[in-house]
Amino acid sequence: MEIATLLNLGCFVLCFLFSQNGTASGNSQLPVATKVWWTSINFKTILEWEPKPSGYAYTVEFFGKKTDVQKSPRCIKIQTTECDLTSFLLNLTDSYTAHVISEPIETVDKTEEYPYTRSDKFTPYKDTKIGQPTFKIEENEAKNKIKLLIEAPLSSIRGPNNTFLSIQEIFKKDLEYVSYYRKASSTGKKEAKSKTNEIDVPVDRGESYCFNVHIVIPSRTDENQQSQESATHCSHSEKPFYEEYGIGVLVGLILAPVLLLVAIITCVCCCRRKKNANKEANSPDGVPLKGV
Repeated sequence: MEIATLLNLGCFVLCFLFSQNGTASGNSQLPVATKVWWTSINFKTILEWEPKPSGYAYTVEFFGKKTDVQKSPRCIKIQTTECDLTSFLLNLTDSYTAHVISEPIETVDKTEEYPYTRSDKFTPYKDTKIGQPTFKIEENEAKNKIKLLIEAPLSSIRGPNNTFLSIQEIFKKDLEYVSYYRKASSTGKKEAKSKTNEIDVPVDRGESYCFNVHIVIPSRTDENQQSQESATHCSHSEKPFYEEYGIGVLVGLILAPVLLLVAIITCVCCCRRKKNANKEANSPDGVPLKGV
């Protein structure tokens, strides 16, 4: 009887312990983040997710193949749905993964493991989007060549002197500039490339040309090679107006005000005729009223 009693007591204790463990791990039923994604442009990198928490909080931890597990102090037990990791992902060629952990707002047991959602891998050097370059146009004295002076956007990565590095300083020889250009009077485009931030384009003297510029990273996958497109800028034309835009445009510009004037005169005449007709209709004997 004593052995049976001890066995029953042991079973009771084990069941109790298991039930306690089940209660503690009940936090694993917290809602987890969904749609976790990386948003990154010019190495400004933010991890985002859904939904907004209610009654719980999020903590973000991240690690890479060459980076130990870390947490951003600004992303522990937060009630928002984004975490700026720019200042932590400094090994630009490392491949990072993040965990968005759902936690109770008040955590008692720091050894407790809480549910999390894992992000896709993110490699800044390969995956950050590149913003718009800017450029200036310079013409030579002979007016038969145009030089584009291109400036790459600044990144969010600081160099040794604590200033922000440009995209060109980061990618160096792995970067090239591509310009698509055309005559202002045409739609046919041509392409010019350069490994430096200057592109020389031969042009027809007196013609106006329009340009835009991309940064291209050839080592990347096709869908992620090009930067955002620059604004379009056009050179000045020395050709007479009618040569550049054609006789048809010139005739249209001349006729447009003439036709507008004719339309105004016609409207005025019609209004006067209508007014005179109303005066005749309102005359007492049907005799047209004469001006005094």
